[in-house]
Amino acid sequence: MPADIKALVTGAAGFVGRHLAAALAAEGAEVLGLDAAAPAGSGAADGGTADVPPVLRCDLRDAPALLRETERFGPQVVFHLAGQSSAARSFEDPRGTFEANVMGTLGLLEAVRRGSPRARVVVVGSGEEYGLRSPDEMPLGEDSPVEPANPYAASKAAQNLLARQYHRAWGVDVVVTRSFSHTGPGQRDTFVLPSFARQCAEISAGRREAVIRTGNLEVTRDYLDVRDVVRAYIALARAGTSGAVYNVCSGEGLNLAEALRTLTALAGGGIQVETDPALLRPVDAPVLVGDNRRLRGDCNWQPLIAPGRMLEDLYTWWLERAGAARS
Repeated sequence: MPADIKALVTGAAGFVGRHLAAALAAEGAEVLGLDAAAPAGSGAADGGTADVPPVLRCDLRDAPALLRETERFGPQVVFHLAGQSSAARSFEDPRGTFEANVMGTLGLLEAVRRGSPRARVVVVGSGEEYGLRSPDEMPLGEDSPVEPANPYAASKAAQNLLARQYHRAWGVDVVVTRSFSHTGPGQRDTFVLPSFARQCAEISAGRREAVIRTGNLEVTRDYLDVRDVVRAYIALARAGTSGAVYNVCSGEGLNLAEALRTLTALAGGGIQVETDPALLRPVDAPVLVGDNRRLRGDCNWQPLIAPGRMLEDLYTWWLERAGAARS
C-alpha cells in the first residue's frame, strides 16, 4: 500500500477509528473519515495521537449520501469500523445492533461496488463470533465454527458473511477480520478495562471511595493494545489475501481478575472490589483466545505492546483526566 494512497475510514470518530485515521495520515495517506456521530471538521484524536483528518457526518444506511462521498473521494482502500460495538448493549437493543452492523455494512459494500469497485475493503468483525467454547479448544483458529452467543456477535457474523458474499458474487476485494478484545488510551468506560481504569484513577485522585464495582471477573480474554490492532489493519490492507478471514489477536489470555489487580496496584492498592449484578451478561464465554498465525504469516505482523504496558497506558490516560477534572 503506497504512502500516498486514498483511505476511507468508517467509524472514524470512534475509539479505533481515531487511532487508525491518525496512523494512516502519519504514513502520508490521504484520509477521509465517515461517522454517523461525527462533529463537523477535524479534531485531535484521544490517546495522544496526532490530529485526525476531517470526519464527515454520514450514516452508512443513507445510500445516496454514502455513494456520493465514495464516488467523490475515490478511495483505494476502505477500513470499515463503523457499527454498534458493545455486546452488553446488544442484549438491550438487538434490532438496533443488526441495523447498524448488517445494514450499515450492506450500504458500504454497495457504495464501494458502485462507486469505487477496485478498492480493497477491510471489514472488521469480532472474535465473539466464535461463541461459547471450552478452554481446551483454545486458541481458536479462523476455521473454528462460528456460533455467536449474543446479538452483537451474531450481527458481526452476518456482516462478515455478507462481505465475503460480495467478494464471491461481484469480486469486491474484501479482507475480513475477527478482532478479539482490544483496549488502550481513548476507549470509553462502557467497556470493562477502561471502566476499571477510570474507577482506579478516580480513587487515586481522591474523587471517589475506594470501591470498584465489577461484573464477572472469572473470564479470560485475548487482549491487544489498540496501536497493535491499527498496525494489523494496515498490514491486512497491504498484504492480506482477498476473500480471507484473519484473527486479529495476541494469542494469549488475560484474566479479568488479574488485569484488575494490576490496575488497583497502579492506583496504590487498598481498593475493595464488589460485584454489581447489573454488570453481569446473560451469557458470557469463560475463555476466548485466538490463534494469530495466519496474520503473522501473511502480513509479517506481530504484537509489540505487552499487556503490562497496555494497562499502564490505559490507567495513565484516565488518571490524567481524573486529575484535570479534580482541578
